[in-house]
Amino acid sequence: MTLPAGRIHLVGAGGAGMSAIAKFLVGRGQMLSCSDLREGASLHALADLSVPTYVGHHPEAVRDAELVVASSAVPDFDEELEAARAAGVPVWRRPELLQAITAEIPTIGATGTHGKTTTTAMLITALQAAGLDPSFVVGGDLVDLGTNGHFGETDLLVLEADEAFQTFESLHLQGLVITNVEHEHVDHFGSEADLRASFARVAAAVSGPVLACADDVGAREVGAKVNASTYGTREDADWRVDDLVIDDSAVSFHLEGPDAATARVRLPPPGRHIALNAAGALALLATLGYDLSSAAAGLSSFRGVGRRWEHRGTVGGVVLYDDYAHHPTEVSAVLETAASIASGRIWAVFQPHLYSRTERFSDEFGHALARADEVVVTDVFGAREEPLPGITGELVADSARRAGTSVHYVPHRHDLAEFLAPRVRPGDMVLSLGAGDITLLHTELAPLLGER
Repeated sequence: MTLPAGRIHLVGAGGAGMSAIAKFLVGRGQMLSCSDLREGASLHALADLSVPTYVGHHPEAVRDAELVVASSAVPDFDEELEAARAAGVPVWRRPELLQAITAEIPTIGATGTHGKTTTTAMLITALQAAGLDPSFVVGGDLVDLGTNGHFGETDLLVLEADEAFQTFESLHLQGLVITNVEHEHVDHFGSEADLRASFARVAAAVSGPVLACADDVGAREVGAKVNASTYGTREDADWRVDDLVIDDSAVSFHLEGPDAATARVRLPPPGRHIALNAAGALALLATLGYDLSSAAAGLSSFRGVGRRWEHRGTVGGVVLYDDYAHHPTEVSAVLETAASIASGRIWAVFQPHLYSRTERFSDEFGHALARADEVVVTDVFGAREEPLPGITGELVADSARRAGTSVHYVPHRHDLAEFLAPRVRPGDMVLSLGAGDITLLHTELAPLLGER
């Protein structure tokens, strides 16, 4: 598979993954047009790059395109895809596009059920601090760069290797970090064994080093199948994290690897999981021959990724944070970080994402959320899925209530701000959690807190 010289039309380009690829393609000079069913910041950003963009179904947009590429979430019966097939225009999915891209440019990256976006961003930050300009495709905006995709050097691409829809099985990789492997994407993988087998196939296909997190059972199991090096806090890790210190604004640790390689690392986002992600990124870069000390120093300027422990402001003494966490392990990790720095009550405002995920993990979500002082649960953000009978956010709320915390069920997301405003007080932290439109909460809540 090779990319055409003529125009490529991207369907579903408003999503994080597709918009990042679009920005990369624009940077390399590819003729492009894009569409999505909804307007949004990602589509507007592409329009700002002079890319023709369309909102809704526009079959005419595929006319004269040499290739149409659809997000994995776009159904086969989409009008633009049907028009392309009728016109004889080849239709690919996102994995096929990434396969073609990674066949052209040497690629390294990070994968895992959680933490892959942040770890990929750390790889980019460390390389840039060393004076390099890597191309990159990430599933979230790097805060300091304000973008999720970039075309830079032609001999290095840093890529988030996404397991959703088994996308990462199509990639050509020369180096990989595996942050963790847990049962996820239950709408696609029949079992956790199926998921682990998919990760193992990816790891086995990497032509260079693979680094697996020793602290995670799943990553350790996958890594052992390909003789991967390990990193983490375990005594037997090849790259050992110790002297871990977490405060309200940063995490620091000592990293020691093979051949007496050592570094003292400090980076702004707090959290044990942040330290492990950083260790994985640094271990991969050092194994590939990059200077460990320079890479570690570069991470001191890491400002994070949008919607990953993102501070959205402090209004009326109430601290506002937003996080993409949509799996029980992610929710637990974020609340652990919140508990380490909060001075008042923690309000965890959770929007379940996908009916299939809510059905499978409702009990686990409840136990994870119970770490907060006050839990507010809204209804499920279905995204690409149709509702399932009896599967609502109330399942999660009931589970959290059984776990012993104070719970409020507010079904409609747009009611959350008015519900919270009179109840939170100075010193409290309001933490929005989920992969849907829960991210809008703080934009709606802040004015009400200001008026109060």
